[in-house]
Amino acid sequence: MANSEGEQGSKTLPAEQSTGFNFKKLFSDVAVYSSGSLLIKGMSIISAPIFTRIFDPTQYGAWSFINVIAAFLTGILILGGDNAYTRFFFQCQTEAEKRTLSATWFSFLALWSMLVLALVLPFSKPLADWLLGSPAYQGALAVGFISSPLLMMNLMLSQVLRNRFQAKAFAALNVSTAALTLILAVIFVLSFDLGVAGALLGAAVAALVMIPVRFWFIRDLLEWGFSIAFLKKLLAFGLPLVPMNIAFWLLSNADRLMLSRLATLEEVGLYSIATAMAAVLMLLQTSVGQSWLPHAIKVYEEDVAYAAQVFKKTMIFLLAASGFIVTGFVALAQEVIFILVPPAYYASFAAIPFLACGFLFFTTAQVTAVGIMVKNKTVYIMLAVWAVALCNIGLNTIFIPRFGIAGAGAATGLSYVFFAASYAFISRRLWPVDYPLKTISALLAVPLGAVALIGLAAAYGPGPGINFALKMVILAATGAIIILIICRTEQISLNEVVRKIKNVIRIPGVRS
Repeated sequence: MANSEGEQGSKTLPAEQSTGFNFKKLFSDVAVYSSGSLLIKGMSIISAPIFTRIFDPTQYGAWSFINVIAAFLTGILILGGDNAYTRFFFQCQTEAEKRTLSATWFSFLALWSMLVLALVLPFSKPLADWLLGSPAYQGALAVGFISSPLLMMNLMLSQVLRNRFQAKAFAALNVSTAALTLILAVIFVLSFDLGVAGALLGAAVAALVMIPVRFWFIRDLLEWGFSIAFLKKLLAFGLPLVPMNIAFWLLSNADRLMLSRLATLEEVGLYSIATAMAAVLMLLQTSVGQSWLPHAIKVYEEDVAYAAQVFKKTMIFLLAASGFIVTGFVALAQEVIFILVPPAYYASFAAIPFLACGFLFFTTAQVTAVGIMVKNKTVYIMLAVWAVALCNIGLNTIFIPRFGIAGAGAATGLSYVFFAASYAFISRRLWPVDYPLKTISALLAVPLGAVALIGLAAAYGPGPGINFALKMVILAATGAIIILIICRTEQISLNEVVRKIKNVIRIPGVRS
């Protein structure tokens, strides 16, 4: 059925000519979201040489751990609101409905977050003692709690820009937020000697300052209105995502939680460097999801048959790009670590190849997840992520005592493999799309093999210079093989692939 739909769509609505979908526009948004996100993470990585020289690995581990806790609370406060808001934003028939939808959801989330904050703040001291092993981090943990509602509101305001396909404004505001966060954090730590709490305070103040700026960019939606009907729909869609967000948080952060319990905060600090580096890949994946989700829902609502064709093409090209990027990232990661941080943190590379391979599989979930969302079956996402999160905890329990931070990376990487497989299975049951399994398998296998060879070169190579040369050869070979796979799958010549790549590179300047 899915195959016949895709064939019919290719005859009636040629790729990149549908009135409801345009690959150039999608890749343009991906490019802008990705550049913005990478700049943000670039600024975060810039903080690593600063904070690793100010904080010892134990303090750095505490800072990273509190950031994880703040992210958890942010996920609770948002109530699945970013996805729920997107789902119903495109169902609104008029601008007046969109204004009412926005006012209803933003005002409700603001009140809800203030209530939760009032409940958790009094427990900062016992939680600091239990989670971090010392009540000395009470102030830092309290600042982390306070930052969560501010971060949540920034996320929701960013979602409006994504839904309106204002990728450049989205990226510019996020980069401004990151730059302000870094500047304020350094000031609070160095000038006011606030330690870990100062680094966290920088993020909180930056988020507070940026909220009115973000409101200004969506000022045409700022008209008061409240709809119980909209609120019920938003909660019905979003609430099942809250347990999913908790599970996803566990999937993403169980490694650091387990390290803090089974090892030390020092190892958490080392592992935090690895996860900060690997977060470049996760941010790239998030950028893909941020740009892909509105396009995917829109094309599905307009033409289901053509959507199947779009999903299949998107899977192939995103996975090809992701495979090359993951390989390149691992090839350069060790040298970047040598440059950025003191020798005490060099061992953090041990976890990076495993994390990178897991994020490669996560690419497929970015596409298949939409197949679940368009059927309004988010409860299946919750069940799948909880199963994988519990699996991640179990794997970390087994691997960390034996292999330390490498074991934590391997456990998380394997968990993302299971995560991708579960999403693919559920999505196919709800809305079958005839994905080319042989092509997808090849696009996964080639980067995995390349990363394994790079890891061996990094560990057993004769010296830094030769090791780097070997890594670059492996990267070049990986890119060539991926291009050949695309040529064969799409039945196009190498020259045509090069032309398409050049078009994609020029996409940010294309007027939509």
